Amino acid sequence: MSTFNLRRPLDIPWSRRCVSDDMIDRRTGDSEAPYRWRSSLAIFDYEPPEEYQNYPGVIISYLKVVCSITGYQENPTEIGLKRRGLLSSWRGSPGITDYLNTLEQYYACFGAVLEVSVVPQVIRAPLRQYPYFMDFEPKKRELYQMASETNERQSRSIESLNLTKSAGTTQSLETYDIDMGGGGVSAQASFAGTGGGFSYTAPNGQWGTKRLNADETMSSRSTDAGQEKRETFSFTTQLSQLYDQLDSYHLGTNRALFFMLPRPNTLDTEHTFVNGLRNIEGIQEFFLVVARPSDTEEFCIEAYLETGHIGKVPRTEAREIAGSEIHASWSDSYNAKPKGDDDETTVYDQADRFWRVQDFYPGQGYTIKDAVLSSPGYRITYNHDKPNLVDEHPHISDRRNDFVKVSGKVHSGYANYVLDSEDREESITYPFTVDITLVKTEQVEKSTDTLFMTARSLVCCGNDRLKDAVREVDGVVYERNLPNITVIERPGVKGAQSLHNAVQEGIRRSTIDPEHRLSRPVSLSQTDFAAKAFVHYVPEAQHASIDSVTELPAAVRRRFKDLRSSVTVADLLDMPLTGLREVLDLDEQQALELRSALTGANHTPQSAREVWLSPTQEGRLFGPEGEQSS
Repeated sequence: MSTFNLRRPLDIPWSRRCVSDDMIDRRTGDSEAPYRWRSSLAIFDYEPPEEYQNYPGVIISYLKVVCSITGYQENPTEIGLKRRGLLSSWRGSPGITDYLNTLEQYYACFGAVLEVSVVPQVIRAPLRQYPYFMDFEPKKRELYQMASETNERQSRSIESLNLTKSAGTTQSLETYDIDMGGGGVSAQASFAGTGGGFSYTAPNGQWGTKRLNADETMSSRSTDAGQEKRETFSFTTQLSQLYDQLDSYHLGTNRALFFMLPRPNTLDTEHTFVNGLRNIEGIQEFFLVVARPSDTEEFCIEAYLETGHIGKVPRTEAREIAGSEIHASWSDSYNAKPKGDDDETTVYDQADRFWRVQDFYPGQGYTIKDAVLSSPGYRITYNHDKPNLVDEHPHISDRRNDFVKVSGKVHSGYANYVLDSEDREESITYPFTVDITLVKTEQVEKSTDTLFMTARSLVCCGNDRLKDAVREVDGVVYERNLPNITVIERPGVKGAQSLHNAVQEGIRRSTIDPEHRLSRPVSLSQTDFAAKAFVHYVPEAQHASIDSVTELPAAVRRRFKDLRSSVTVADLLDMPLTGLREVLDLDEQQALELRSALTGANHTPQSAREVWLSPTQEGRLFGPEGEQSS
């Protein structure tokens, strides 16, 4: 056969099927543009002509799903958060500004899950008419960690994708440049006591191409590259890749799942353009080969993207200073002895004993780490059998950082004795010893971390009924506290790897955790994370009564009738959203309205002074003449 009878590989002429509409800038020349830091989706498709349809009873088509993965940053206007209302409602609290900054900051992406599914346009079509994925790329990007830490750097990655003449199988060729540092030459010379020199080190890195799905061989052959491509490939295209860990699942079904995680042990700086860490950032493209029965004319496509983010609420924790441990011993006793010739009075010794750090190690910075009480037992002085005189054995009843408290109770008295006793003198002594361990500590700034996941969906379908049945979402759909990753480190695993593992576990379990998964997306200000941040930054919420909450729907306020009057705003904000619903018998919308009212997010200020001025500032600027604000 003449080689000219074969077509050259065709660069796929992609056609955009649909895109995230809210990321389209609908007007030019104004300052209102779509949000910068928001993930988005786009779907492109192409169906090869009939001459490339080589599977009997099956039609092959190609999809390209493009994910723009960024961190998450909400806009107060977008989420309905009345910044002016918050400032007015809590204008006596300086921490309200810190709370607002927490809500509006940039939350980097620590993991992403993409699900792509294809279904017939016909509702309730038989299973045999469902399309399925015959192949897709990329399938996997594994992580290989070197035994030693290196300052490796990576400049680019371009993957070339080809389809064979079968039109249903992919081959890829990846071009990479990896610069691992180095480069230069050195020389030294001296003459008459003077000298100089320079140095050069050979570059260290990898440059070239890497062909996937191929075996290396030592044999060589001469080929006509043009003829080989004509005989082998039908189409070609390029994919933009992120160099992060990737796994894929469910090839051969109508649903493809891709799971992405950032590379651990990378050094980041918090001082970036968006004032936050950037982990998974950029464009990731997925190529999918769809096979559908020839009697299925059209099919619908849904792309669903979830991105994981970490919110931090600061806290302070005391940490022991290594090598500062010392030991102290404290001895005391409980004693009771009859009171003179008083036959009626029983003498008790029940006073608490205290050992305080400041009495023995003042100003040295020691705190109590541990305390253990021991005793040889009590001694009773008498010459005949009598009941036990111990009411309560000495024991450590309280231990804090600065003191140890020992409690006990013993008694004695003439009234306890028989009248004919020759020796009416009886006493009890109950000694004890407390071994105390002291250490010096330092305050360490830590945080309580929450993993929250935001969702984004895109549906391409010509059938409006089916498109309406698939709900498009955008917002927080899952949140759960992460373990204390600063203390789960083990030999060979650093903090970054621990965070990587904690995020991976949290994302994987998100679909089987209904207690923390929300039935519909909510804004960041309505999450449990935001409620915890509010209680931390606005301590006044610990004392604000729920009776002072304004702009609360009557149906929600009626649920307060069973609560005690001492319940505070912080008491309700500390409860998770699911707990609020079940304890107060609220539906989801009512629970969200309650949380907005508790924080003052729905408050309407009465004047501009309430928004911009504290009570002290207002008195100084507008108070009566002659009055001075304290």
